[in-house]
Amino acid sequence: MMCVVMALGACKTDSANYYPLEASRWWHYDVRDTVLDEQHHNRYLVQNAGLAPGMDGSVHVQTAQTASADFLRYHGAGVERIAHLRPGMHGSQPDSPPRVLLPDTLTPGTTWQAHSTLALIESRTFEPRDRIIPRRLSVELEKKVVSDEAEVTVPAGSFDHCLLVEGQGLATVPTDRGNGTASVSVEIREWYAPGVGLVKLERRESAQSSFLKTGRQQWELLDYGD
Repeated sequence: MMCVVMALGACKTDSANYYPLEASRWWHYDVRDTVLDEQHHNRYLVQNAGLAPGMDGSVHVQTAQTASADFLRYHGAGVERIAHLRPGMHGSQPDSPPRVLLPDTLTPGTTWQAHSTLALIESRTFEPRDRIIPRRLSVELEKKVVSDEAEVTVPAGSFDHCLLVEGQGLATVPTDRGNGTASVSVEIREWYAPGVGLVKLERRESAQSSFLKTGRQQWELLDYGD
């Protein structure tokens, strides 16, 4: 495991410092999901695999052990995802427009729009047309840099001078076999440590509807290296 003291002493610069794309970097996460009151516990290894072949030399590949891949690049001082690959897809799918992961400006109060997908809230009924997660319904989040001096403790260690990002969004989804609709609220918090990257993530998807059940997710960094 890398020395936490080194991470604490890293200089705060731009998004590249909070979201490293260099090849051979890796992160091991503990991931806990609650969907329809069922709790799932997994561990994911995320790795930077170098530059993407066949692209313009600026796109980096980040893989996960779930056979997923993100195609990322620095955009000015920010980081954006231009394409992604998920299990079951026949080739990578472009993000249009690119999804901003971290913006050029990281000062507290900075806001930006980010596209996301509902992945935790689910219908209480077993009617196939009511299912939320398989349909990958979209939601637009407004993200905001809340602090660049946050502190957080996870199994990988204690980190300070962290970037804390919060996001909120609303999506309207069909319910009751299409006879009604419900508004789904998405809330997310992300902590990025300088010189390390994402160390913790919390996400909640909820609705004031008897047809839907709130879902939650938490990521915590276990270990990391290069």
